Amino acid sequence: MLYICATPIGNLGDITLRALDILAKADIILCEDTRISIKLLNHHGICNKRLIALHQHNENEVSSKVNAWLEEGLTIVQISDAGTPGISDPGARLCSNLMQQGITAHPLPGPSAVTCLLSVSGIINSPCLFFGFLEHKSGARIKQLKQWEATPYTICIYESPHRILACLNDIKQTLGGERQLVIGRELTKQFETILYGSAEELYAKVNSDPNQQRGELVLLIKPLITIFKTEEQLTQRQIEVLQLIAGELPAKKAVNLTHQLEGGSKELLYQYLLDHK
Repeated sequence: MLYICATPIGNLGDITLRALDILAKADIILCEDTRISIKLLNHHGICNKRLIALHQHNENEVSSKVNAWLEEGLTIVQISDAGTPGISDPGARLCSNLMQQGITAHPLPGPSAVTCLLSVSGIINSPCLFFGFLEHKSGARIKQLKQWEATPYTICIYESPHRILACLNDIKQTLGGERQLVIGRELTKQFETILYGSAEELYAKVNSDPNQQRGELVLLIKPLITIFKTEEQLTQRQIEVLQLIAGELPAKKAVNLTHQLEGGSKELLYQYLLDHK
């Protein structure tokens, strides 16, 4: 049996009981970096396992060996350094190669940075497009961003700390300084930071704080269509009252009071405040 196992993206406690059980029973564990994986395994008392490196440079080569090991009846688990394998991490080629041999891998679900941030983003009723990493060079990155100028989807991307400022600047210049973003940095770790705001605001904040330019990052680019749909489903009177009250009260109280006075969906009223924060 071959298992594809999600592992913690930061906090080592974020692993399922089932994953620990299968890892303890595994004959071979395929690791993106054995030095990183051994820390997780030792933390949970899983010792003396045969660890084999599987990364972007040797994935096809190791895949052929996995086929032979499975024929021997071995239990194999593949993990990446953090998160879910195959999601901007090694694992997709392994599964693809084995599928061609009629072998199905079995998922052990768990942490993923993109779903982690989406769960606290407050984005309502918006389908999502996960893109992974954008191009490294600004010109090519801008071409990618342009295709999302009027997209109805929330765009989910990963970014590295040394490119985050340049990426935010390209978003600001291409999609507009008012485009709403959510940034998650070092999720589940000691210095976890989640920022909400416009591209203009978040660029200024990250630029002024070197700490926000460290660690792994996830960005959510909210769609303009969310604003359009929200405004179309609220009356002008509801919007005016909400804006007036929100200037004096916290968002939740402003939404509740507007709902009592003028009606309207609380969900849409709250989304309006998020879109116009």
